[in-house]
Amino acid sequence: MLLTKHLIDTELATTAKEKFYDSLDEEKLRTSSKIRDYHETIRLYMRRMTCGDMVSLTELSKQYSEESPAYVIQSWMRSRNTVEFLRQWENDMNKEFDDSVSEELIRQAHTTSLTITPSLWIRRTRAVVMYVKQGKGGGVSAYPEIAADFHLWLDPKTRLTIVRLHNRSPEGVH
Repeated sequence: MLLTKHLIDTELATTAKEKFYDSLDEEKLRTSSKIRDYHETIRLYMRRMTCGDMVSLTELSKQYSEESPAYVIQSWMRSRNTVEFLRQWENDMNKEFDDSVSEELIRQAHTTSLTITPSLWIRRTRAVVMYVKQGKGGGVSAYPEIAADFHLWLDPKTRLTIVRLHNRSPEGVH
């Protein structure tokens, strides 16, 4: 698919394919991840190959609020859509994720004054989608898909541009 959309060339595809087959240990992947079929195995491998680095949500939020980036991240996490998005990612990618705890946190957040923070989310649900480093030089980092969602939440102009581009593309026309 990446070749047909001209996102990568044949040489890169061949290299990735060789690297994949050289390093694939299917049994280890099956026992350490939620893998149901061959396509999921490929998707997991490509994800690990291309998304190893997490993106700093703290740095993104500093573009909008230098004084209180943590508050910006907490505000984003107050949205039920945000937490459901995180929950969906975890259910797809993390076999250790405790979905029943996430459901309870979501319920509590909407019936009490509980504020879901990245640390609370990680600690209570065994989430891996974000990483929190305390102290000097610390902050919140997340996988690229989560950082993209956060960035779109921060920047409505970019969000609208992406929606408009999607609607103009052949895949976006229904």
